[in-house]
Amino acid sequence: MIAFAAKVRSALTELLPVGGGAADDVAEKLGISKRTLQRKLAEEDTSFQKQLNGVRELLAKHYIRNTDMSTDDIAFLLGYQELNSFLRAFRIWTGMSISEYKKKKLN
Repeated sequence: MIAFAAKVRSALTELLPVGGGAADDVAEKLGISKRTLQRKLAEEDTSFQKQLNGVRELLAKHYIRNTDMSTDDIAFLLGYQELNSFLRAFRIWTGMSISEYKKKKLN
């Protein structure tokens, strides 16, 4: 059986690039209420925010490694309203700036 959190991550991977990263969007895609979404994630010792951050990190790294997209475009696709919020999150995830990450990954 697939973990519920994996279903949430899958839904987020599809929804984020088209502007749908809210818990309500994911619950609707999965055909459940927002409360059920939260409860099922809690049963697996996780939260919607943890799943959202995990998918954002994964997609950010993918876009940086495999595309020529600007940092602004990546932040937008991941649902960040402010570029600085994305840059701060990226540093928390990786311990480095985007330019440092690119140098390290492309060498």
